[in-house]
Amino acid sequence: MNSRIFFRSKAGCVMIAFSVVFLLVGGAYAGTQNITLSPDSVVALSNETLSFNIVYDVEGVRKKTTGIGIRIHFNSKIVDEISLSDVYGEGMVGQDYIPQSDTNNLDDDATTDKYIVIAWAGISGKWPTFVALPGPLATLNVKIKQDAPAVETKLNITSSGAASGYAFSGKSAHLLVQ
Repeated sequence: MNSRIFFRSKAGCVMIAFSVVFLLVGGAYAGTQNITLSPDSVVALSNETLSFNIVYDVEGVRKKTTGIGIRIHFNSKIVDEISLSDVYGEGMVGQDYIPQSDTNNLDDDATTDKYIVIAWAGISGKWPTFVALPGPLATLNVKIKQDAPAVETKLNITSSGAASGYAFSGKSAHLLVQ
């Protein structure tokens, strides 16, 4: 069975289970879960593949949480392919490489029209165990279309599920296509 198709057909169940874990097991400490794309600004050429580190950090008293779910938004007129590599495996509950349409404009950016979802969960409340913070969760690989126009665009990060008691902050990356 193709894992992409399997995950897509189970995506709703995974996200519901992920949300229940966050609501029931989340810590009582306030803080902010931060996701940053690094580098935060890149000049790109048509048909070029770029790599960004997805860096995770937590502000607040308690650094270990019950996990995080994120969406990476992009402009499908500029980006040909988007994939992940070197993904942190502990608590990985899903990664959906099949871009979904951002019909609800979840990132409040009309120039992005698609997104992928990635989620990690740690029901013990001690996630991540093996990453010193701030630390890498994955490498985001972005291939620019061969016929991409010269334009500035962004890769935006939004939350599909922050740990209970935690706010979310996502820092975009800017792409200048030449």
